[in-house]
Amino acid sequence: MRRISKFIKTLFFGKYEGFANQLGFTSWNEVLENTFSIFQLPPDCFYFATQLLDGTWIVWNDEGYPPYAFLKFNTWNEAIKYLRMIFNENGYPEEYWNPEGFEEYEDVFNNLPDKDKKIE
Repeated sequence: MRRISKFIKTLFFGKYEGFANQLGFTSWNEVLENTFSIFQLPPDCFYFATQLLDGTWIVWNDEGYPPYAFLKFNTWNEAIKYLRMIFNENGYPEEYWNPEGFEEYEDVFNNLPDKDKKIE
């Protein structure tokens, strides 16, 4: 049983590491350090924005298994506006919109997210 568990863990972890490498990172942890959750669709689908090492941004969701599909944007403003457009077009309830890296009063469209304000 332990061997099967280790195999499954290696298989899925390897896919996350592969996705990280595809994005130019050396590890999945490095991806997570540069990723901000923007909104959640219950029960467990999240939409994210990740700043890549070259300063550009990608948006993606964790539906399914890695490697995840993503779209790349030159700026944070482009990325967050795209995510808000998806959110609005699908008519999701406003309480699902909760961009990480901001205080409640901050303008998420004109400010960059702050890693020190990430939800732990």
